[in-house]
Parts: sequence; structure tokens; C-alpha cells
Amino acid sequence: MKILMYHLVQDLPGPMAVSPDRFGEQMDLLAGGAYTVVTEDDLHTMHAQGRPLPANAVLITFDDGYANTVTTALPVLERLGLPAVMAVCGSYLGPERPRRVPHPVQEMADLAQVQAWAASGRAVAAHSYTHQRLTGLSPRALAWQTAGDHEVLTALLGRPPRTFAYPYGAYDLRVQRAVAELYPLALATDDRHHPDLRHPYALSRIQVDPTWSLHAFRTVLDSDTDPATAQRAADTVTRATPRGARR
Repeated sequence: MKILMYHLVQDLPGPMAVSPDRFGEQMDLLAGGAYTVVTEDDLHTMHAQGRPLPANAVLITFDDGYANTVTTALPVLERLGLPAVMAVCGSYLGPERPRRVPHPVQEMADLAQVQAWAASGRAVAAHSYTHQRLTGLSPRALAWQTAGDHEVLTALLGRPPRTFAYPYGAYDLRVQRAVAELYPLALATDDRHHPDLRHPYALSRIQVDPTWSLHAFRTVLDSDTDPATAQRAADTVTRATPRGARR
């Protein structure tokens, strides 16, 4: 199983923004039949039953709750019939929304947009209340970031989030225990182990690099290694590909 992590789908410099054209090519590849794109429900069902997902399974996730996840990525997903998970922070959706947030751009999805995402049948995950690095928080602050986010998202969206995505990918045993009180599964980043439903609070993901060619992206999907090693393999393919041939 591979869990892909996107942030921005936008033409911007930097490691967190995949261009819309490249994103569209990647989704076309995933929809082509060689891979099984799974839902959040599939993930939870397999976890509850103690069964592994298919080897070619792919879960698509988006962190932070950017507006262009809804305005740009969602139409592509809808066209191809692909499921995905969008991780959002509850404080971004309420009337006292922060004026600034710690992200490359400030255009975050509002409540109506997140509701539209959920209405499309795609899952909304929790991402902490205000996107704090959880490992350095007091017990009270940690509880608010995890339980408070759960409460707010449940009230605003009408359904409790069942998956948690660690802000900055940062977690330790204390954070895992706080998350486990409310969420059956938690998403990490490119740790050096396969995503394994026997370890549901450290499901490792691969951050999609905006420089990857389609060949490099396929290298990640077809790699039978841990996410960090797969990501390095894709980077090697990209460096070996002439810039004009990176498609």
C-alpha cells in the first residue's frame, strides 16, 4: 500500500506545490487500472478486520485544507471517480478563523468548501485545531488540539473525523496516545517503514515532489520499499532525466 500526501495543487515554487497539469497526469495514471485507489472507509474496514490492503492499493491525501484542494483538485478527482482524504484544522472553519496560518499560502478552504468536499463523498480528516507541532505541547494543549479539533469538525460537518494527520508529521508516544483516544487511525509522513495497519497510529506517507516526472511518480508507486527509500528512488530517476523530457 502507498499513501500519497499532497499539499497545494498550484503553479508555485517550492516543495509543497504540485502543478495542476502534473497532478492531472498523476491522477490519470492512478485511474488507469494498474492501481487500486482506496477510500478512507476501505482503510478503516481493513484495519477493523485485521486484513492487509492489496499490494497495489493507493490512498490519496491532502494536508492543511487549502482552497485549491477543492477548487482545483476536486474537479479532477470527480472526473476520474477517485476517492481522497482532505485533512483540515477546525479553527480554519469557524467564525474566529485565524488571520494568518503557518502555510505557504493563506488561501484556506472555508466551511462551505469543506462541506462541498464532504458532500462529494470524500473523507475529511482532522489535522489538529490550529496546526501546532504536537510533540512540544502541554497535556492540556495537546488535548485541545486533538479532542477540540474532533469536537469542532463533528459539529461543523455532522460526522466525526475518524483519521488524524499529524501536523508537520511530528509525533511521539504521548501524542499517539492522545490521538488514539478519539481516532482509530493516524497518518504520519515518510517514515522508514511500510504503512502497516498493525501500527495504526504511524501510517507513513510519501510527499509527492513537484519535480517528479511521471516516470518518477510511477517508480514510487511500483516500489516495494519503505516510503523514504521510494522517495529517494524517485528523486534519482528525476535527476537522471533530462529536464526537457520530464513528463
